[in-house]
Amino acid sequence: MVSLPVMLLLLLAPVTFATAAEPQKDIVVDAEGSALIVNGDKAHAKEQAKRQAYRDAIEKGIGAYVEGITEMKDFEVVKDKVFSKAQGLVTDFKIVREWVDEENVYHIRASCTVSTVKLDGVLGPVVIDALGNPRVMVVVDESIDGENPFLSTVEGEVLSVFEKAGYLLVDPQTAKGLHAREYDLAKETGDTAKLQELARSFQADVIIYGRAQGVTYAKQKVEGVSVFGVRSQLQLKAIITQTAYVLGTETPEFKERGTSAQDGAVKGLRKAAAAGAKSLVHKVAYSLVSGSAGGVPGRTVKVLVTDIGFSGARTLKAGLEEAKGITAVYQRAFANRKLELDVNTEGNAEDLAVVLESLGLEISSLTANTIEATAKE
Repeated sequence: MVSLPVMLLLLLAPVTFATAAEPQKDIVVDAEGSALIVNGDKAHAKEQAKRQAYRDAIEKGIGAYVEGITEMKDFEVVKDKVFSKAQGLVTDFKIVREWVDEENVYHIRASCTVSTVKLDGVLGPVVIDALGNPRVMVVVDESIDGENPFLSTVEGEVLSVFEKAGYLLVDPQTAKGLHAREYDLAKETGDTAKLQELARSFQADVIIYGRAQGVTYAKQKVEGVSVFGVRSQLQLKAIITQTAYVLGTETPEFKERGTSAQDGAVKGLRKAAAAGAKSLVHKVAYSLVSGSAGGVPGRTVKVLVTDIGFSGARTLKAGLEEAKGITAVYQRAFANRKLELDVNTEGNAEDLAVVLESLGLEISSLTANTIEATAKE
């Protein structure tokens, strides 16, 4: 017969609920590569053909993994950046056929396995960079046995995951201090319109909203030590500020035990937040670049303006928002008569430079992603 302490330990043992679908681990694609044989050096031609086949495999893997990403205008730039970090993405390379044609070209056809886990780790940050480092805000309504903790475990974990991925973040304490009423209202209701309004106040491109709770379902003493069984539940979703498009909601749930309700809840909520955030972190980037997912169209160009006053900055921002082909304008920083904007445009940087000149700026530097200018005030 099992003793009471042992039975209780079994009852309170951690249980994981796999509520979210497991991500696909790999993609198998057919790839081809070829290279001209020079001076009879077949070995060198074979290596060159293999490299081309690897590139072909990764390109097909990207296409299969991220539906709609090819709609992004800078997709070629994204692929080039992925290829520069491609080592290890192809985890299995089996040559199906190799031959030399009548034009002395070495051909390889292979079956390749592309790791989606490794691909995501490379592709996600590259897409984020191509988007102009979108800004993310995190708001979580969290409770443990009906009481709000001083610090949100979920909020901190989600912020950490998105920061490591390379996103710019809105500081939660600043948000609570500057717009306390709006912040509390959005947090308590979870209303999409209120969350959008709050996100716009801080020029956030995406707002991550969470509703989390830890509930004690068992409390016993085991050999004189109090043990709490706590069920931690989380609902986490990402909302694109401009379009109100809501990504699929993540709802992980964990059971943990601890020496207090707080201890058990923190353990479970930390796991739930990590699982939910890791599922959303690259999905957010892919949605922003995919028109079919309700993302922001066009490309983002960083605009750096020097020698501009506050009123001039406001006038410039208003002028850009009214200009044809501009879909969004986000003010990143203003200090010491220096203004930093992220401008989403349907055109390219040169088209935007023409608009900036018409608004009274003198262009001093221009690249594909950045424009530096001086105000004529």
